[in-house]
Amino acid sequence: MIRHQVYFDTLGSLQEDSASWRSVFAGLSVLRLVDSYADNGSSIDPASWAQLHSVRSAIEDVSDGDPIRGVLSTVLEEATKRAVIDETVCAALLAYGRALDYEASWGLATDVFSTVAKLARPEKNAKLAVEANVAVGGAARRNGDWEASARAYSQAAYIADTLGDHKGVLTVQVGIANTYLAKGNFPHAQAILDDVIVQAGDQGFDEVKGMALHSRASLAQRRGEYAEGLKLAYEALGLTERPTEKDQVLEDIGAMFTELGMYDAARDAHLILASTAQTKLVKWSATLNLMELASLEGKEEAFGGYARELSREPLNAWVRSHYLLFLGEGFARFGRSEAAEDALREASTFAEANEIHQIAFKAQSALSNVRSTARVGSTFTTPPTWVPEDVGTVIRGISDLRKAAVAAA
Repeated sequence: MIRHQVYFDTLGSLQEDSASWRSVFAGLSVLRLVDSYADNGSSIDPASWAQLHSVRSAIEDVSDGDPIRGVLSTVLEEATKRAVIDETVCAALLAYGRALDYEASWGLATDVFSTVAKLARPEKNAKLAVEANVAVGGAARRNGDWEASARAYSQAAYIADTLGDHKGVLTVQVGIANTYLAKGNFPHAQAILDDVIVQAGDQGFDEVKGMALHSRASLAQRRGEYAEGLKLAYEALGLTERPTEKDQVLEDIGAMFTELGMYDAARDAHLILASTAQTKLVKWSATLNLMELASLEGKEEAFGGYARELSREPLNAWVRSHYLLFLGEGFARFGRSEAAEDALREASTFAEANEIHQIAFKAQSALSNVRSTARVGSTFTTPPTWVPEDVGTVIRGISDLRKAAVAAA
C-alpha cells in the first residue's frame, strides 16, 4: 500500500494550488522527508539536498495565516537539526496531527498520528507510544473508522498494561468511553468515565481525571444537561495543564453557556480564548464565536467589528468557510438579505472548493431560508434571571478568569 494514501486522495479532490491544496501538499512533503530519515536511520544523502529545498519551498507556499505552516516548519527544523527521528521530532509531528484534528481533517490527522505510532518505540518511551496510539484512536473515531480506532486503542492498552503504566491504561479507557459516547451508548460511556474519575482521583492522576471529567461533561451536554455539563467542565478546567486541552474545555464551556442563553457568560469564555489561546486557530475560532454571539444578541455594531477584525486576518480554509457562513447568518438576522445571500453563496462555493462539505451544506440551507423566509430582525433571547448555584459558581469563575486574562493582556 502507498504510504500516506489519504494525502494523495485528498490532493486529488482539491483544486490544484488552492490554499487547502498547498497546505496538504506541504504536509505530505514533510511526511515523506520523515520517512526518508526513518528508513535510512541517518541524514539523507547530500545528493538529495534538493529534497530539503523542495520541502522548505512547499512549506513557504502555505498561507502565512495557516497554523499548519508553523507546525510543519518545526517538524522540518527539528528533523534536519537532529538528522534522526527522535522523541522531539515525534512530538512536533503530534502537534501537526493535533492541528489537523482541530480543523476536522481527521483522515489526515489519523495518518500523521499513525506515522508517530509506528516510529515510537514502547521500550524507550512508553508514554509517547501510548499517546500516539490514543491519538490515532480518537482521530479515526471522529473520521468514522471504528475498526482502526478500536485497533489503536487496543494497541495502546496493550503497551500500557505490559509496561505497568496504569496512568496510560486509564487514558485509554477515556478514549474507549468516547467511542461509546460517539455511538450513542451513553450508559456504558458514563460507567467507564465515572470509574476512571474515581481511580484517577485516588491515584493522583489529575491530568487523566481532567480528561475524564471533560468527556463526562460532553456526555451531559449531549443529554441536554447543560448545568451538569458546566459543573463538570469547570472542574476539568482546573485539573487540565496542557494549554491546547484547556482551550478545548473553555470552548465547550462557552458552547454550553450559549445553549442555556447565558450570552454574557459565553462571551467571557470566548474572550478568554481570544486573549490567551496558544494558537491563531483557536483565537480565530473564539472571535468567530464572539461574532456569532453578537448576532444572536442583536448587537449589530459588535458583530460588524468582529467581522472586520477577521476579514483582515489571513484565515485558513477551515476558519474562512465558517467565517463566511456566520457572516451570512448574521446578516440574515439583521434583515440584510442581499448581503446575507452574497456571503452565503461565497461560503457555499468556497467550502465546496476546499472539501468542507458540512459548511457547504449549512450555507446552502441558510441561503434557501434567506430566499424563502421573510426576515423578522433580531433573534435576541432574554437571558434567564435565575440559574442553579452550581452554574452560578462557574459563571463567577469564568468571569474572574476573563478579568485576569484581560488585565494580563
